[in-house]
Amino acid sequence: VSYQMSYSTSKNKRILIGATGIMVVLLFWTLLSRSFHTLILPSPLESIEAIKGLWSSGELTKNLLITLTRTFVGFSMAIIIGSVLALLFKSSEFWQHFFRPLITIIQTTPPVIWLALAVIWFGIADNLTPIFLIFIVTFPVIFINIFSGLDNVNFQLIEMARVYRCSKSKIILNIYLPSLIPHLVSAMSIGLAFAWKSTIFAEFIGSSSGIGFALSMANSNLQTEKLFGWALVLILLMLIFEYGILQPIKAYVTRWEYHEQ
Repeated sequence: VSYQMSYSTSKNKRILIGATGIMVVLLFWTLLSRSFHTLILPSPLESIEAIKGLWSSGELTKNLLITLTRTFVGFSMAIIIGSVLALLFKSSEFWQHFFRPLITIIQTTPPVIWLALAVIWFGIADNLTPIFLIFIVTFPVIFINIFSGLDNVNFQLIEMARVYRCSKSKIILNIYLPSLIPHLVSAMSIGLAFAWKSTIFAEFIGSSSGIGFALSMANSNLQTEKLFGWALVLILLMLIFEYGILQPIKAYVTRWEYHEQ
């Protein structure tokens, strides 16, 4: 009970401090915008009006759904394939040494190079180019976190479970998952930020739809208020994902680990 009360107080304090920080930024932005033309720096109110215009025209909903779908597909592929490969490679020293340099190459190659290759391979493709970039950027993050998390798995317990002929599903649910969930949550938190940025980047250069493409059009047409409007939408979405989804999951995992101990 005391742990829950302490966590609740700490959470409220963090929310208050975070909200104060946002208000300070908005105030500074408002004051600064008075010294510049709208074309250079629109005010927060002008940016919000731009968002209202995007909403009423249907452009906001259309591009938002496209971008979210691509992010979900590419990121889900990275989670599934990265987790499966980490599990497979952990059981074989040969494959660990064989693929580790390849993973390092993928991780250290700048996203702009992968994007250029995707445009060459797929063209200005509505879905293939963004999904490919999301996958190739976030896959190493998932793989490395899961691979590291496997070090915490009690393999003696797994051998014992096999001796007693426990099913594979029980071994996965009761031995692997409790050890891997904290690492998976951490990987998702880091990977989602990479995935979101990769989607926008790919759409900006290599797609003809989505929020990134809308940003490109606003930039080309010198519609700075729309540019800032889309930026606010992106920031809001990331805040929702981080504090509305990932942080509660992290908190649940932390409490679960605390009770387990």
